[in-house]
Amino acid sequence: MTGPVDLSIVIVNWNVRALLRACLQSLRDDASDTREIIVVDNASRDDSAAMVRAEFPEITLIESQINLGFAAGCQLGFEHSRGEYVLLLNPDTEVPPGAIQQMLTDLKSNERAAIVGSRMTNKDGGFQRAAGGAFPTIANVAWNYLFLNQLLPARLAPPAVFLANDPRGIFEVDWVSGAAMLFRRAAIGERIFDPEYFMFGEDMALCARVRREGWTVLYSAHQSILHHHGQSYRQQSSLEILGTIYKGPRTFFRANHGPLSVLAYDTVLLVGYLLRWIIATMLRYVRPNRGYDEVARFSRNYVGVILRSMLAR
Repeated sequence: MTGPVDLSIVIVNWNVRALLRACLQSLRDDASDTREIIVVDNASRDDSAAMVRAEFPEITLIESQINLGFAAGCQLGFEHSRGEYVLLLNPDTEVPPGAIQQMLTDLKSNERAAIVGSRMTNKDGGFQRAAGGAFPTIANVAWNYLFLNQLLPARLAPPAVFLANDPRGIFEVDWVSGAAMLFRRAAIGERIFDPEYFMFGEDMALCARVRREGWTVLYSAHQSILHHHGQSYRQQSSLEILGTIYKGPRTFFRANHGPLSVLAYDTVLLVGYLLRWIIATMLRYVRPNRGYDEVARFSRNYVGVILRSMLAR
């Protein structure tokens, strides 16, 4: 694109060719003359880059020879972008017509807002709580991971680390997900995410930074974006990379709390995922073919990653 650019859309892809195609097609169906789309391919082995070149020649494609991860991939795309506003979008999303324009309207109408995140849904239309929420504390992590939300009255609930009850409208939050995050270039500066993050947790750190600088972060339910959550992540086999779902948020928590709080954080997650591993292992025999095998396998891996991190302290 050679004309003026109002919005740059940056997508970091790793081995989800079919989902990336659906994402790009949804953007083409909602095209604008003042938008540019940049795809950063993280050394995919499924011909994702070839698909983009052949089917979406209007898109700027950047091919990395290694898997940079989400944070560094976004930075690479950002450095090639020109828009006053930038939308980070996962390749496993599909955007309905008008959703991006609504997010832009919400951001432009609030001069104090640096970032707007979107409501996200599963394929079946169910609400995805991980679209945003409050920064993690021992209280809200325990509430979420130790099933306290099912055992105690809702009036005792701390501010939720993940959004609860599918809230409507637009309002201020601590953080929003990087899966569909729109921001002002002027508020972010030259670097989006802290390079310490590979993936997960970098969105919390960015939101904390802009809030410290006097900006606000907004969550908007004025539109919904379909998110096939975790498709790239599920293809990973390396425990080191799989562990980033724990290590990323832990890195953010550690930067804002002392060592005893970090130990408590680790312990809460360890107990929470041990319980999930045990429960899912039993349920897969009682109720087969309900997805409990995957829950048990994920929980077991998560427990291993937490134990390795705690022993390495």
